[in-house]
Parts: sequence; structure tokens; C-alpha cells
Amino acid sequence: MRTGCAILIGFLMTAPAAAEDARCPKGPAPIQLEDIEAAPDCLVAHKLHQACAWGSSGDEFMSEAVIDKCKAGFFDRLTRKQKRLYEKRLEACGERYPVTQEGGSIQIYLSSMCDEDLAATYFKAAKGGRIAGTPRWKLPDVPE
Repeated sequence: MRTGCAILIGFLMTAPAAAEDARCPKGPAPIQLEDIEAAPDCLVAHKLHQACAWGSSGDEFMSEAVIDKCKAGFFDRLTRKQKRLYEKRLEACGERYPVTQEGGSIQIYLSSMCDEDLAATYFKAAKGGRIAGTPRWKLPDVPE
């Protein structure tokens, strides 16, 4: 019984901290490109952008910075076949979230966040060396 209570108390104490991680550290203030560039690696930059995304076409520039940071950690290590698959998956993002005149700013945001998610997935798979096999990834449901 005591063990169960201790586990429950421990969980309750850590749950708010985990929920706070998803919040933008700048609060309601928008992040800037410099904030993304200052992140120590791709995954930190990706999480920061997810938490602080504007939800508009302005996110495209943030996503480009995150993608560049991620690609620096994996792209040169991909085989030709893996590069083709990466490009094919990028096309799938474009098909899922097409940028059209009618779609407007939100479609640019959705498409760029999908591309960013793919780059972060490959970066995570390549951490520590060459990517063995194919990283598991599915088209994300980007929240609007």
C-alpha cells in the first residue's frame, strides 16, 4: 500500500513538470529565428518550435532553420536509396498538406511542420552514426 502511494505521489509531482515542457518558454511572446538557431541540436529546436509555433506562414522560416539543423546531422550519411525515400516522404507531406492559393497561411504552416517532423525523425535515427535501415515515420496529424 505504501509503495503504491509513493508511486502515485511521485507521478503527481512529475506530471506538471512534463506538461510544462510543452509550453513555450517565452510565454505569449513569439519566438524568433535566433531562438531556433541558438538551440543546441535539432531535437531541441524542433520541440521549441512545436511549443511556440505561430500557426501561420511565418512558421515556414522557423521550420527551414530547424530542418537545416536536422539535416546537418543525417543527410550526408544517407545512402542513395535512403535519400530517395526521404524525398518521397517529403512529397507525401506536400500531398497531405498542399500549399495552394485557397489554403492560405495555415497550409504553409501545416506543410512546413510535416517536413520538420520528418527531418527530426531522421536526425533522431542517425544519432550516433549512419542510419541502419529505414526510420519509422508516418505522416503526422499536425494540429491547426
